Amino acid sequence: MTTNQLWFLPAVCVLSIVAVPVARAREVKVAGSAEKVAVSVVRRVELSYYFVVRDQALEFEAEGPTWLRVYTRLWWPEGQDGKLEYSLSLWQNEVERPLEFETELSKSSYGAGTHKLGKWRSFYIQVPKGRNPYRLVLNDAPAGTVAVRFSFQNPKSWNPVVLSGLDELLLAESEDTVSFYCLERGSPAALGISGPCRVRVRIRLNYEPSMVGAQNFVLTVREQGKELAGRNFRVTKSGSVIYQNALGVVPSTERTLRFNLGQGALQLTIALNGTLAHSAGIRVERIAREKYE
Repeated sequence: MTTNQLWFLPAVCVLSIVAVPVARAREVKVAGSAEKVAVSVVRRVELSYYFVVRDQALEFEAEGPTWLRVYTRLWWPEGQDGKLEYSLSLWQNEVERPLEFETELSKSSYGAGTHKLGKWRSFYIQVPKGRNPYRLVLNDAPAGTVAVRFSFQNPKSWNPVVLSGLDELLLAESEDTVSFYCLERGSPAALGISGPCRVRVRIRLNYEPSMVGAQNFVLTVREQGKELAGRNFRVTKSGSVIYQNALGVVPSTERTLRFNLGQGALQLTIALNGTLAHSAGIRVERIAREKYE
C-alpha cells in the first residue's frame, strides 16, 4: 500500500465506491459497498462525493504526513432561498474541531436528478505521520444532509502585507522567525490593499511586566470609517515565543481575525482598543479569493 492514502471505514452513511484520482498517484479507497453520489460542476465533470447525514458519522483514515482538503456542499433543501448555514465537527482521537459554514445556492453545480446544491465550502486537515482515524459529524443543517469529497492539496500561501510606519517585531518560535508590527493602543494603523482577496490579521497582545493573568482586547478593521470586521479577544501570556528585538515585553497567545475584501484598491485602518496593554504585535496577510461554484 502506498503512502499518503485515505481509507474509509464502514459507517452508517452513503458512500461513493469510486476511486478519486489525486496527485502523485495517491488514491482514495472505500471499504464496503454503498451508493455512488455524483455531483456535476460547471465544467460538467462528475465528481464523487460522500453523504454525511445527521446522526450518521462518516469515518475515514488518512496516512500522513500530508495535507488533506475536504470540500463540503449543502444538499439544498426544497423551497429555501438566500444564504443558509450548516455546521460539522471533525473528530480525531476524541478531540473535536468545530466547523461552521455559510453558503448560497450554486447556479452551476447540481447532484443526481439535478438536485440543487450549495456552493462549496472547504477546510484543511494537516495529517500527521502514520495512519490517522477521523470522524466527520453533521451537527446542524437545514436539510440534514451535506455532501463531501476529499483531495490531497496543500494550502495556498498567505502573502504578508507591509505596514509602513510601524516598528517591526521579530517573533521567534522554535527555529522560525516571523515579522510582526507594533500596533499602539488607540493609534490606528493605515494600510492599502487590493482585492478581491481574503485577509487575516494575526495578533498577539504585548504583555508588560505589570500585567498578569488573562487579558481582553478589541481589534477593529475599518474602511473609510465603516467597520469591516471586529472582534473581542481574550489571551494569556505565551510560553513558547519571544520577540528577538523587544525583550521588555512578552507576546500573548495568538488570535486571528479574518474577512473578505471585494474588487478594487482599498484603504484600511486597524485599531487596538479595550485593553490595559500599550501595544500588540500584528501581522496582516492576504490570499486570492477562490471562485465558489
